[in-house]
Amino acid sequence: MDPSIFDGETPGGLELDRLVKQAQAAMAWRASVNDLRGRASKDGVDVEVSASGGVVSVAVSDAACAGGGDAVAGQVLDAVLEAQQDLARQLRGSAIETFGADSPQARTVENSTASRFTRATVLTDERPEDRDRG
Repeated sequence: MDPSIFDGETPGGLELDRLVKQAQAAMAWRASVNDLRGRASKDGVDVEVSASGGVVSVAVSDAACAGGGDAVAGQVLDAVLEAQQDLARQLRGSAIETFGADSPQARTVENSTASRFTRATVLTDERPEDRDRG
């Protein structure tokens, strides 16, 4: 930690109280979001993700398998992305509720979740050069 952050005037009592309350709110918010889960159901595939966006559970119905393995893989990836987007909405809502819509903290969460989750790619045994020969 850079000790120069303490250079300058010492904050007054009211400012210190405000900073302490802000830090307490941030720690409480962080603890509360650890329990969040994103969920989605897509074409017979149910997915749940943890607060970090990692997959916690996947359930695939027999009907979802009718299109074959590549189709199921795509459905799973779609459902994972939807569950992560659900989580992102919850994180943004929680940050707004805790810190206020115009707060720097809510903006940080908004910016972070806007770019954090993207759809993964289905990997197959087919080589790229085989696809190009069509």
